[in-house]
Amino acid sequence: MTGRQPFSRILVGFDGSAAGRAALSWGAQEARRSGAELVVLHAWGDLMRCRAPYGPGRAPTEEADRKAIAETVVSQAVATVRAGYPELAVRSLLCRDRAARALPRHSETADLLVLGGLRPAAGGGYPGATLRACLALAACPTVVVTPDQVDRVRCADMPAPRAAIESTTGTAHPALA
Repeated sequence: MTGRQPFSRILVGFDGSAAGRAALSWGAQEARRSGAELVVLHAWGDLMRCRAPYGPGRAPTEEADRKAIAETVVSQAVATVRAGYPELAVRSLLCRDRAARALPRHSETADLLVLGGLRPAAGGGYPGATLRACLALAACPTVVVTPDQVDRVRCADMPAPRAAIESTTGTAHPALA
């Protein structure tokens, strides 16, 4: 058996959550170790159309506002990686689509897909829709990282975005802890 081939492009799905910060931290560490380019993808579809009109939730915002928030989230993530790993080639990818569609599609040009997840709560739980879609459809190997699996010091350096957003990737299911 031959040794592991180095990665040239690592794609990280980032939503600003603690699990997303863990994936970003792990992906940056792996990119530095392997000399790969790190691509930080943030998807921001029009999710307000997905909610039932009678259900609770925030009032719809203007598309320009949603796009500005998404740009802030991804630019802060890239800036944080660049500050911690100045030698690393990092770029952002902003997709106006659902993460469950954008991540598998963009995994076709990556050597590794890194996603954040949460450990199932005692007694069960299941991964969210985005994580399930990526595990089933990704065109490259996929790593799921939980916040407790990442070096806590490095993960703590990945700040939560200042913009007030909700996780749109489906990884934060209430059944997961």
